[in-house]
Amino acid sequence: MTYTKIALSDADIEFGRKLWHELSANPQFPVRGALWLLDGEWHLVIASEIVDKLGARDAYRKLADVIPLAPEESFQLSRINLIGTKHPLYQGLKSVFARLGFRCAGGIWWAREIYGRQAVGWLQRRAGS
Repeated sequence: MTYTKIALSDADIEFGRKLWHELSANPQFPVRGALWLLDGEWHLVIASEIVDKLGARDAYRKLADVIPLAPEESFQLSRINLIGTKHPLYQGLKSVFARLGFRCAGGIWWAREIYGRQAVGWLQRRAGS
């Protein structure tokens, strides 16, 4: 495994954690997983069935409507990538964690290389998923 010299800051990690908890508690924008993925720069990837239902453009609009961001956090919006629950990245992670037997209602913290890119994040495993 290779490691990057581009560090994910504590502020980024805290933003991701805060957003994850806010969205997890919000039935208007159900989330299934989130992770910081390094692809040139760090992006917060969020998996939600809202993307599957509404499409990406409308999902971003809905996300902006449901999350309260402090002015100093608004730049983070450009770093959020929404994916649907049918996306291969989400399906692959779900499969890996299911095989490993992770079952944690509060989410799972993990760090590893995914498809040659570094990632840190959370994966929510809900009943029936």
